This record gives sequence, structure tokens and C-alpha cells, in this order.
Amino acid sequence: MGSIPFLFSWYIMMTIAANIPVNGYRNNRHQPYEKKRSSRPNIVLILADDQGWNDVGWNNPEVITPHLNWLARHGVILNNSYVQPLCTPSRAAILTGKYPHRLGLQWSVIGENQQKFVPRKTPMLAEKLRQRGYRTHITGKWHLGHCSDDLTPTSRGFDSFFGILRGWSDHFTRILDWSQITMRSSEQVASYDFWRNKNVYLLQDGSYNTDLFTEEAVKIIDAHDQKKSPMFLYLPYTSPHFPLQVPQTFKNLYQNVTDPKRQTYLGMVSSLDFSVGRVVTALKRNGFMDNTVIIYLSDNGGAQNFGGSNLPFRGDKSDLWEGGTKSVGFVYSPKFLGQQGCIHSGMIHAVDWFPTILDIAGHNQGVLSKIDGVSQWQYIKQCYGSARNEFVYNIDDFVAKSAAIRVGDYKLILGDPRVNVFDPIINLPVPIDPNNREVRLFNLKSDPSEGHNLASEMPDQVILIIGKLHEYRRDSIAAQNPVNLSPNITQSCGILALGWCDL
Repeated sequence: MGSIPFLFSWYIMMTIAANIPVNGYRNNRHQPYEKKRSSRPNIVLILADDQGWNDVGWNNPEVITPHLNWLARHGVILNNSYVQPLCTPSRAAILTGKYPHRLGLQWSVIGENQQKFVPRKTPMLAEKLRQRGYRTHITGKWHLGHCSDDLTPTSRGFDSFFGILRGWSDHFTRILDWSQITMRSSEQVASYDFWRNKNVYLLQDGSYNTDLFTEEAVKIIDAHDQKKSPMFLYLPYTSPHFPLQVPQTFKNLYQNVTDPKRQTYLGMVSSLDFSVGRVVTALKRNGFMDNTVIIYLSDNGGAQNFGGSNLPFRGDKSDLWEGGTKSVGFVYSPKFLGQQGCIHSGMIHAVDWFPTILDIAGHNQGVLSKIDGVSQWQYIKQCYGSARNEFVYNIDDFVAKSAAIRVGDYKLILGDPRVNVFDPIINLPVPIDPNNREVRLFNLKSDPSEGHNLASEMPDQVILIIGKLHEYRRDSIAAQNPVNLSPNITQSCGILALGWCDL
């Protein structure tokens, strides 16, 4: 990162140059356009952590993201892409093609001391891609289970893993310490969390996680032999997730932002953007860009208590409103996309990325079974339409006693829209109301901010959509909701311990 201070002026100029109004791009119907496929492409899946709808340059010109802007505006911007409202459920949906209520992950996230994970018998994306001859790598945040060795990435289909296993940690020290967030003493023992494959990887304080993940990604790209196999690189960054930390150079880009949380948060977004630029440079240097598909998503909406913004949508990270569940994103590939510089308004859900990526890789979709996702690849390529007309936001009949579903333009929410809530004063989880029985119905086409409840005006529509929910909940399994165990069990010598659960 030593060269970053010298790039300040360049970064500003790049932003001005890249900041082209989105409405200047095509958004018309196009016929499918196919290019001859010479070989299976490399696939780079980049996942931002808690990046809100209003936290990227093509939605908000005040956000400095020139690299992301350029890729999005020369690719296909995903304008109707949905994820789950929290980290673990979204990652599970993306990597399995299944709704979280079929995995037992519909409630909250995997805590640092919990026996909670993606079920072992559920196939994961990297496993399927490795069967297709792909080299598979993850550098970043896992958050899908760590209490047993066989739940970690290299046991779930990845050839290599470099990063953290839990949901968050200090970006400079790799230590998870709740008192750092709550500003008060915590019963949880602080512990270190950074790994190379199954081995703890000790680093000196001061190196920044976003840079570390990027440097590892660049090394993977530089070492990859394209003649032997295609590459799947999964880059789930930990930015701009709390704690709010970023090298000063990026924070300085927002000297006009008076809210210190927002200023640091946006600095983290720009740091992430700079890292994406480094990854793209590595792909170009190795001659891979012409045979690569880049997918960029956020795992949920921004956390408003920690500087994020989901405007103009209602809601926050961790709830069922649009602000918590609508993801910024794009797909970039000059070779494999039939359309470039367009906005795709087709409905896409997180579960669709599992079959879509397998479709990109040439996997026979006929052998996929018992998943909720559908391949959207042909619709993304033509920048029009969708393979689905409905999806489930969440179904939790066990803890939150709430659910939400979209059918066409209509969205129905039953119960408390909050999936998990942080108190704005102490920043600790507070309980939702499982006794909330309110019914909300919105027409998202005419009311995207969910301001007018139509439930009392359209009772027949409510009954119809509730019937759809009943169909989806048939295969639900109980929510995994284990109590936190003793901190002494899950850390050893100040390091997160693995292999402590006997399952």
C-alpha cells in the first residue's frame, strides 16, 4: 500500500472520468446474441460485505468507485438483484443454490462460538466446479461454519483458502473483540482469526485485510496455468463491514463528509474499489480478461449504524425491507456477454448464482436437482428478462416467526420485518418480536420504497400469495439456533480453535 498516497490525484480524476450518468445507457429489449465459446471461462466472483444500494458510484456520484463504475458500465448492471438480509444466509444461498430455510440458516448468522453450518450433505459450488476441472480458490471471509475441520473451505470444494472463518474481525489485527464495537466490556474472549487452508496464519499488526485478500488473489492469478484448467476465484471481502477501519489515504478522499462513520465507511468502499482494480490489472497482465467472467455483488444491504446507506429504499441490513435485501451488482465479460453497457432489470435471487455460474462453466443443468436457483445466464447475456417471476426473501417459522415473498410486482411480509436488529446505542443484537402478526403487501413497481400497505385493500391478493408461501415452506427445516458455548472451548492461546464440535 506504500504507493497509494501518490495515487490520490489520479483517483479523483478517474472518478470524474468514470462518472457517466447511468440513464445514458441502453435499457431496451435485445435479442440473444451468442459468441462462439472457445473454452470454459475463468470465473471471478467478488462479494462486498454490507455495501448498500447508495454506496457505489453508479447509484450515487458522491461515492468514489472508478474501477467498479467502469466494469459495471462496460458490462451488465444488475438492477433487480436480491440477496438475503444477513451475511451467512446470503453466502449459503449463493454457494448452494438453496434458500436458507432449507438449510436451517434462516435465522441470524453463525456466531463465533456456535455449532452452526451449511449441512455437510449439501453440495457446494466449488465442489461442483472442481468436478468440472476448475481450480478453485477463496481469499476473504467464509462465515459458513468452522467448529469442525470438515466444515472449512478446503473441505467444501476449494483448493485453497486464505482469510477469516468468522463473520468479522479487526481489519488490522485479525482479532475479534466485541468490546471494540460495543465500547464496553464483553464476556466473549477476544481471539485471532486468519488462516491459510487449515493452518492459522500469523501476521503483524498493521496490514489491512482488504489488501491482504487482494495480494493473495493477485498471486493466485499470476500462478494460474490456463492451459491446464480454468479458474474459479471467490473473493468475499470483509469491507465495508464493521469495525469501521481504513488506511487514511482512502478516508482523505471524503474530507467533505462530516459524519465520521460515513466518512470511514466510504473510504472502505473506495479501498475495495482500488483492490478490484488491482485484480483486474492482474487478469489483464496474464492475458486472462478475454476468457473471464467477473461477477460483483453485495451480501446484503448497508448497515446504517455503521455508515451504510440504502437510499432510496426502506430498511437496513438484517431486515426484510428492500434496503436490506436488494444488492448492488454487475457482470462483466467482453467476450461472453452479448450486451455491454446496459441495465438488466430481470429478477435475480442469490440462489440463482449457483446454477448460473455452473452454466457459465458448461455444467449440464439437467443433473442439478433439489435446488431453488435457476440459471439466469442467457438472460444476463441478452440483458433482458428473467427465468423467474417470484422468490422467497425468507421463511422463519421457528425463531422470528416471520416470512416475506415476492410474486411479480407484489411483495408480502408477514410478521416483524426485522431478521436481527442492532441496538443503535450499544450496537448489540436485540430481539425481534415473534408475536408480530402484521400483514404487509406492497406493489414494488409503483411503490419501491414500500410506503403504502395494500393488504386491507387487496385481501384476495394476500390470500393468493400466502398460498405461495405455504408451498415454499413445505421443505423447511428447523432453524439452527444453538446457544453460544463457553469462550474457553472455542479459542486456544488467543487463537480461534477448530475441530471442537463433535457432530
